[in-house]
Amino acid sequence: MMKRSLLFISVFAFSSISFALPELKGTPQDLRSLLHPEEKIVTIRASAEETAYSDRAIVSMVVTTEEDQLADAIASNSALRDQLAKALNSSGIIQDNIKNSKFSSSPQYSWLGKTPSSYKVINRVAVTIEHEDQLETIARLADQNEEVNLSDTTFEHSLKEEFNKKVKAEALAKVMAQKADYEQVLGIKLTPVGIRTAEIRQHATRGAMMLEEVVVTGIRKPQSDYASEPAISTATPSFDEVKYEADLYVDFRIKEQ
Repeated sequence: MMKRSLLFISVFAFSSISFALPELKGTPQDLRSLLHPEEKIVTIRASAEETAYSDRAIVSMVVTTEEDQLADAIASNSALRDQLAKALNSSGIIQDNIKNSKFSSSPQYSWLGKTPSSYKVINRVAVTIEHEDQLETIARLADQNEEVNLSDTTFEHSLKEEFNKKVKAEALAKVMAQKADYEQVLGIKLTPVGIRTAEIRQHATRGAMMLEEVVVTGIRKPQSDYASEPAISTATPSFDEVKYEADLYVDFRIKEQ
């Protein structure tokens, strides 16, 4: 009888303890964080920028010829483009850097009648240049020929990939310098666990956009207008400035020493 009583008391005590345990509720993520607390993570951000100078430019010239006959308009356009190519070659621009687009022709109608009064042929010539004196040659050709107009200019930097890597490396060096400071001052150990790189970008600086506005508009100013303007230094044979920027985020695990 005594054994039965002890058994009953033991079963009752175990059941009471079981009913006293708290009920676990929550999402799987909540339960996981309860059983395995998340590690302490800190993110260090740094940015870097570099200014470079474009060493190439693609200048577009629009060649427009108009004649009574379509064949004559095509021939005139071709002859003028050949003349331009020879002048560009003489200034040191190789033929491979002179590209002609497909021409477009449009009949010009008079006020009366359905018969075209003339035909217009338009062709774009894209010239890749590397020196300012070559840009001067192109501008002079546009001034000397009414059929030639400057349409736009695209600046290029041949060391784009190198500068992208450079700003990324500089940003990473700044992150690691901050890491060392935090470890020394706070007495902690930071272990990198992830790297997030924001978009590495490059864009023209304000000075570059001002220069492009002057060069690309295609508006011919009288020579007298240039006389009063300050001379532009030619010490650096470049066409515009390009700013490279990079943002870098590195996640570190915190461990107290």
